[in-house]
Amino acid sequence: MKIRRLKIYQQLLIVFFVAVLLPLCISTLIVTNVNQHAVRAELKYSATITADSVYQRLKKSIHEKKLSILFIAKSVEYIKSEQRVKNFLKDISLASGNITSLGMIEGDENINKDNVDKYFKETDVEIFPEQQKNEILMYVKLKSGNFLKKKINIKTIKEEIFKYLVNDKRQVYIIDSGNKIIMSYNKDEKLFKNLLPYIPVNHNTDEPVIFGRIKNLPNVFLKTDEPAWSIVVATPKSFISYGIIDARSKIITAIVVAATVIIVVGILYTYSLNANLAQLFKAISAMSAGNYKRKVRLIRDFFTPYEFAYLIEQFNTMARRTEKSHNALQKANEELSKLDKLKSNLIDTVSHEFRTPLTSIKGYTSRLLRSDVNIDEETKTRSLKVIKQQADRLSRLVEDLLVVPEIESSLLRVFPESINLNDILKDCILSIQQKQSRQINLEIDEKFPNIYADSDRLVQVVLNLLDNSIKYSPENSTIDIKVSRKGGFALVKIKNDCSPITQEKLEKLFEKFTRLEDSLTRTTRGTGLGLFIVRGLIKTMGGEIHLKAEDGFEIRFTIPFADN
Repeated sequence: MKIRRLKIYQQLLIVFFVAVLLPLCISTLIVTNVNQHAVRAELKYSATITADSVYQRLKKSIHEKKLSILFIAKSVEYIKSEQRVKNFLKDISLASGNITSLGMIEGDENINKDNVDKYFKETDVEIFPEQQKNEILMYVKLKSGNFLKKKINIKTIKEEIFKYLVNDKRQVYIIDSGNKIIMSYNKDEKLFKNLLPYIPVNHNTDEPVIFGRIKNLPNVFLKTDEPAWSIVVATPKSFISYGIIDARSKIITAIVVAATVIIVVGILYTYSLNANLAQLFKAISAMSAGNYKRKVRLIRDFFTPYEFAYLIEQFNTMARRTEKSHNALQKANEELSKLDKLKSNLIDTVSHEFRTPLTSIKGYTSRLLRSDVNIDEETKTRSLKVIKQQADRLSRLVEDLLVVPEIESSLLRVFPESINLNDILKDCILSIQQKQSRQINLEIDEKFPNIYADSDRLVQVVLNLLDNSIKYSPENSTIDIKVSRKGGFALVKIKNDCSPITQEKLEKLFEKFTRLEDSLTRTTRGTGLGLFIVRGLIKTMGGEIHLKAEDGFEIRFTIPFADN
């Protein structure tokens, strides 16, 4: 059975749905639910804190006022005159800012519609709210059987209890045992009536209880033992609107916007990717058919991934390389042929360079060894000079060939010392000036300071450069050598007449086996190693070398001065 393969855009749509949209929807449900529970817990906690704060301040305020009336009651028992008692109570009432009235009541007087005197014990204080007068009554029973009554304005107690509830939008109610409001904060009669059916009954005192029919609107009930009042903290709907409903709307809106953006981006991305894939498929088909010139035209936009651009770039590179492979093989064959020719030329050149001095040495030696010919001293001396010159030439060729691998492997060693440059140059000129048709001029100060170099290597450099100048300059021309100072270096310029040379050819002269192809070089022999060796030796001794061919051929190299 043949399995149906989905196209890439179909697979991407499935991926977007399963890996993006579905997780977004699930995440929305989880986030909204977690947010709802977190806000609900925070509302419960903050409502409980508010209730406890009001409870503590209420207890403190009532306790202070109980202590106050007990202290007054103790004081009254020591005053015998009734008039003095009245004056004393009047003074205290005037001095206090929250006592509405303070006075004595006879024991048989009805102080409360429920006749509460039976509940009093000695030093006990009973508290009763007066709803109509907005006051709180406090009674303490004296030893004489009479009662001390104090009326306190509820407003002053309310200010003490609620003064720290700043910008708190909750409703706080303090109610009596009959669920009547004694004092309140942010009072809302309608909200309070709705809460009444849900207020807990028969509950332990001093323990906050969460109640209410809506879970997200937690209310707190806290019952006090003395006085027998209760504290109710109600959470308004504005809290749930801001904390849960608004947050849920924002989360859902954000998820919807994100999903829309993801869908749009996914469609654009799929379209871009599919278009580039189509181009790639066509190019692959063309290459499989043998058309190596076909390239992939990349559609570059914001959605083109780096990896895909890299893939197409590499494919095009592969196509170009495949197209050029045949030409590269042909060029490789040509290069191999050139290398083979170069090897043959090198062997021929080296053998010729060695053969020439060896032939001269062999010829003059044979001549000197002949016993059947009388040779005068002058001829002997001239023949020995030729033998020495050719031996020196042969020695230089061997030295050049030996130094090449040392330069290439960076293992060339030099032994610099303080030497006289003037003497070195004069010795080299004297050694190499065999043809009188070349005039070598040396321009150097007789008191030119010593340089720091390897004398043998420097002689090898100068002889190589002079040999090149003699080989590649016209007959009867002049070779000029000028020495000057350049900072901490001695600058040596060797110049000879020469046809113009392009800068591109000049840069190649320092390469191995490189020679200029012109009418002059075709008549001379050489290994093509001279300038390569010279540059390696100069750099090893701490100098630099440059070529110029503006007005003739000029070689410049520097050698550091010796320390004084």
